[in-house]
Amino acid sequence: MNLPSPTPPPMPPQPAPPRQENKARLPALLTIGAILLVYKGFYRWSFGTSWMMKSGGVVSLSFLLAVPVSCGVLSVAIGRIFGSDNWICQTFYVPGIALGIGTILCVVTRLEAMICVIMALPILIFGVVLGGFVAHLLLPRNRQPPRMYLTIAVFLPFLAAWAEGSFSWPVEIKAIENTVVIHAPAERIWPEIASVRAIDPARLPESWIYQIGFPRPIAATLDQEGVGGVRTATFERCVSFFETVTAWEKPRRLAFSIHADPDFIPHTAFDQHIIVGGRFYDVLDGEYAIEPLGPDSCRLHLTSHHRLSTRFNAYAAWWSVLIMNEIQGTILSVIRERAEAG
Repeated sequence: MNLPSPTPPPMPPQPAPPRQENKARLPALLTIGAILLVYKGFYRWSFGTSWMMKSGGVVSLSFLLAVPVSCGVLSVAIGRIFGSDNWICQTFYVPGIALGIGTILCVVTRLEAMICVIMALPILIFGVVLGGFVAHLLLPRNRQPPRMYLTIAVFLPFLAAWAEGSFSWPVEIKAIENTVVIHAPAERIWPEIASVRAIDPARLPESWIYQIGFPRPIAATLDQEGVGGVRTATFERCVSFFETVTAWEKPRRLAFSIHADPDFIPHTAFDQHIIVGGRFYDVLDGEYAIEPLGPDSCRLHLTSHHRLSTRFNAYAAWWSVLIMNEIQGTILSVIRERAEAG
């Protein structure tokens, strides 16, 4: 008697090769990235208009934090609409690449200065990651995220700007001091600080701030000695600051107030958001103090005070100290070289 041969069990379905899955996911990722670029571009234009300046425009938490948070939320939400739950990719890579492309376009088109992009990037990256992580935790894992959440995410920057505009702007004064030891008597140092002769750019120390576009110092001329005299400090690209002498203690101390007229400084010299004397930043005064250390040695102090008027003064102050340390250090280096050369 012939028995029927046993039927082999059905084979479990084989998963699609990873390459095919990646190819199928690529259009969705490109679509998400394109949507985020358009979204960021719209808000960059919106916050650059005059009617958004009450909240601070692009120098506001509404723009620097709320916009990237919304981008992170939208990246995760749109990804789930496409059927993907790879939140790591949608939180880090997709919005990160869109953010990188957007910032490169802003620099290439000179919409933003390199220094502004560098200063803003840590906040932007934090906002994108925060938004994506929150969306991953709160949004349901299906193809239809709640419309209310998406609507709030889309218009969050406008809501934040409305709220931010109702608060007064904080003001903080920051003192920045640099010192250098000069092997020369005070009598030889004094003329180099009272009036700075034209500086050869080749003699200036190399610094990263000049590589990213900050104007280099050129000279500082004094119209008359004593209190009330006016020092005119000139920098590259026709930048000038007018410094009125408020203390003249030869050869120990020279202090002056600083006046920077935003309308006088060319808008091509600084980014409009960090222009000296503007809404968000100003240099108020400066002081040189010569401290004798011996017959032929002194310590030269250069101190300046700065006004910060942003929603993130602590963060802005860190950058202010970093940048001004380079600028003041450059000036002290030139004075030391000249005084020691006699």
